[in-house]
Amino acid sequence: MAERKHSSVESIPSFKEDFPSLPLDANTLQTLVEDAQDWAHANGLVMRSPSSKSSSDSCIHAPFSLLPAPFPAALYRQALQVQDATARLYHRIAYDTQWLLDAHKDVVKTDEFTRNLCDILKKVTDEGLSQRKTLVIQRSDYMSHKDPFTSEYTLKQVEVNNIASSMGGHSERVSSLHRRVLALLGMEPGRIQAAIPHNKPITMIARALFLAWKEYGREDGVILVIVEDVNQNQIDQRHVEYELAEQGVNPALIKRMTLTQCEKSLSLDSSRHLLLDGATVSVVYFRAGYSPDHYHSQKEWDARLTIERADAIKAPWIGLQVANTKKVQQVLAEDGQLELFISDFAEAASVRKTFAGLWPLDGSDPVAEKIIKHAQAKPEGYVLKPQLEGGGGNFYGDEVRDKLLHATPEERSAFILMEKLRPLVIESYLVRAHQPTQLVEAVSELGVYGYAFGDDADVPVVATGGSLLRTKGKLVDEGGVAVGAAVIDSPFLYEFRGE
Repeated sequence: MAERKHSSVESIPSFKEDFPSLPLDANTLQTLVEDAQDWAHANGLVMRSPSSKSSSDSCIHAPFSLLPAPFPAALYRQALQVQDATARLYHRIAYDTQWLLDAHKDVVKTDEFTRNLCDILKKVTDEGLSQRKTLVIQRSDYMSHKDPFTSEYTLKQVEVNNIASSMGGHSERVSSLHRRVLALLGMEPGRIQAAIPHNKPITMIARALFLAWKEYGREDGVILVIVEDVNQNQIDQRHVEYELAEQGVNPALIKRMTLTQCEKSLSLDSSRHLLLDGATVSVVYFRAGYSPDHYHSQKEWDARLTIERADAIKAPWIGLQVANTKKVQQVLAEDGQLELFISDFAEAASVRKTFAGLWPLDGSDPVAEKIIKHAQAKPEGYVLKPQLEGGGGNFYGDEVRDKLLHATPEERSAFILMEKLRPLVIESYLVRAHQPTQLVEAVSELGVYGYAFGDDADVPVVATGGSLLRTKGKLVDEGGVAVGAAVIDSPFLYEFRGE
């Protein structure tokens, strides 16, 4: 589902002309915060309380910004326009097993988690895939980066998420909330519609899963959702299930299980159908499995192998998860690598244009070695990233220098070095449960949702639909909502004129 387009560029507001004047007076602020918190609880913008992560009997509103974040409209459009190409790119990479194994040949020496993923990939590829179709529900994350030489803002990719792309339900609710807040502040409906983009990622995600479920061809087929043992953000996941029911899937066919539970309850028959207590599984939707914390023992890895050997359609299959590492992101930035998978010059250029500076740490690149020395001298300009997904684990500032100086060559090869982006700084009211709401200087990260569905023989079906904005304090390094650093936001689109 494509995003709804604005009627014209001229309809998009100028930030200085249309955005509410800050700070808000105390009475207005209190009234808006109370209204927004009530709206959040009434409309499912909630998550489990920190003290009750295993149960929904006690919930708080999800952290959100009171007002949308100014974001250059041209960069937002660019992020939407490049999403289909990004989804196709990773779909193609996932089926090139040898390229993936070669890319990770040094990483697996010290990174046990990536090694286990690569081992499963090689095993199921050597056996022959029972199911060649796969679904990637993707979120590509970007920042508006101020170029240090031109001072212009450009769109730069932070990372791509091929597994467990989250916050879609909360994101579309925050967009609706922000339309309400702007209306309460007196903004005209036409201006609100122009500034806050149409945002329905859950509809797109559910449609993608429904497409995979129908493709498998069993009306009684189970959609198995792989979940964490304890999940504070379970309500956000439930919105996908509820929308699946709206699209025609019997809710009784949607099952949630941890990998530990899967090891006990899943089996393969002689035709490699995946059976859950005797019922055939059509689709396996991973909302967990991206972190070492989700694999407590060999049992969880055995369950993952069983799933990958089955003919159920995986969202995503193991190839897409191996393609989701920071190492792949870095290798794609090398000359000629991206073009192995995108033959169209213009399409390849549109994707490459979003790449930030990325360098290997395995000693293979003389240019990278010079950059590493510069990073040791000026670490504030770089970020050191491991392969882990799900937020956290990056190194900043002096930690970059220390890690580069003291890590062994093999340890260094498990990381990539990335230039630290310089995003647009805004003012934002961050609203968190049981905390005072204050106006802070903040930065935002834009995620665009899309999917690709198909096999390695044909061009996959792709679609783009919806976005997520996460906003955090200007001085906060880690940016995930799940790790408590960021709030959920939505973009206030405007034509950037050097404001």
